Amino acid sequence: MNINSKIFTAVALLVSGAAAITSCNKPDVINYSQEGKIYMPQAAGDISNMDMILADTPQVFVFGAAYGGLNYPSQDIAVKFNINSAAVNDYNAAHGTSYVLLPQGSYTIPKLDATIKSGATSSDAIPVSIITKNLDRSQKYILPVQITSVSSGFIDSALKTTYFTIDTIQRLEKDITAKATLTVSQDNPGGADAGEGSKKLVDNNNNSKFLIAGFQPGFWVQLEFPTPEKIGAYTITSGNDAPDRDAVDWQLVGSNDGTNWTVLDNKAGQVFPNRNQVIRFEFDNNTAYKYYRMIINANGGSNLLQISEWRLITYP
Repeated sequence: MNINSKIFTAVALLVSGAAAITSCNKPDVINYSQEGKIYMPQAAGDISNMDMILADTPQVFVFGAAYGGLNYPSQDIAVKFNINSAAVNDYNAAHGTSYVLLPQGSYTIPKLDATIKSGATSSDAIPVSIITKNLDRSQKYILPVQITSVSSGFIDSALKTTYFTIDTIQRLEKDITAKATLTVSQDNPGGADAGEGSKKLVDNNNNSKFLIAGFQPGFWVQLEFPTPEKIGAYTITSGNDAPDRDAVDWQLVGSNDGTNWTVLDNKAGQVFPNRNQVIRFEFDNNTAYKYYRMIINANGGSNLLQISEWRLITYP
């Protein structure tokens, strides 16, 4: 065999070998086992956990369904949901939590069905509007929303239920003590500017204090605002020593003329377990008052009375 024949034979073998390799590597048609699964995107991760504001206006979140796969649905897919209240106990048992079902009267949902349109991968969004005003802020709430049926495809069992949880309901507030003018029925022997004078009562420093000697029931402290303010809470900070000097019984009253008073809050037998301890007191009040007065009728038995701080809080 001459050299040209050898070259021709080698080239022929390479071409036929390449053809054989190409035919062996031709891919099969890919079939995706999850094609057509219907699920709730909100069920993945922690996106269904929410903090809310205490308010009488609606706060809105949404849910819906999605199509999984490499393709798009060739026809509209109708998806139906329900509120699966029976799932609450199972969720708590599995997660060691103590959620309670979100009360029906606190939310509205316009519908419990959606459509994934042909050629789309997600449904229209369904809004849930929540009014938090009447919810118990000490509770944690849950709303389990579940896919119950689909007109085509199949339901993804792992992502068919979204547990919308509300861990915190925050109350917007503002400390407006600094806007008011303080007066007291009796001051420290050294006067308002003394080291333990009445100005220490509202200096926004829990480590200072107001102290008087010769305490008598009916002693009062008062804050007067330039214009009426609606107060919904106040805080009292105990002194740094001698618990028997702490206020025990008192009334918080409000007035718009400094003469006629409305009782807003009553406390009897109040205890401050710790020194320089801040305790918050909330009460129902829908009226703005120009004057707020705390009348102290008893302390822990001492001849002295001490309070480190008194703050007034409004809810915008």
